[in-house]
Amino acid sequence: AVVEDGYVSATQFHPEKSGDAGLALIKNWVSAL
Repeated sequence: AVVEDGYVSATQFHPEKSGDAGLALIKNWVSAL
């Protein structure tokens, strides 16, 4: 699950432990900052 409100984002999982898919999620999130 992911919740966003303005500049605040929260996840209920550990994307850094999800292999390539988790890494892609983090890279996309950082590039959107």
